[in-house]
Amino acid sequence: MTMEAWETAAREEIRELVARYTHLGDGGRIDELVMLFEPDAVFETDAEPEPLHGRDAVGALLGGLAEDHGGQTGQTYMRHNVSNLTIEFESPTVATGAAYWFVISDNGLWRWGRYRDTYRRDGDGPWRFARRKVRADPQNG
Repeated sequence: MTMEAWETAAREEIRELVARYTHLGDGGRIDELVMLFEPDAVFETDAEPEPLHGRDAVGALLGGLAEDHGGQTGQTYMRHNVSNLTIEFESPTVATGAAYWFVISDNGLWRWGRYRDTYRRDGDGPWRFARRKVRADPQNG
């Protein structure tokens, strides 16, 4: 399978986008994290009854999680790990992706689930999240 040069570069830029999301979130740098989203981005999570729209709404939700470390008693840090990222292109400016995630804290393995994303770029600008769907898998026991 041969890839055009733009696709090779775009794949690496999208991988970096996904990695920056986890590093910024775990570091509590929410103002920087929300800039990874388009201004009108949609963010869905099974913890919220309705999708969130826009950077301010995303920042309000994720800022709260970063401040109280997901509401876990005695937890002082969280580290998100992302794996098995797949990327498919609709065009040179629109792509979709899927990945697995899990979170480790000083209390051990905390949660795990899946990301389903839509990425977009405006011309030669940076890739951003246009839509992010976060689903936690059920925990047994």
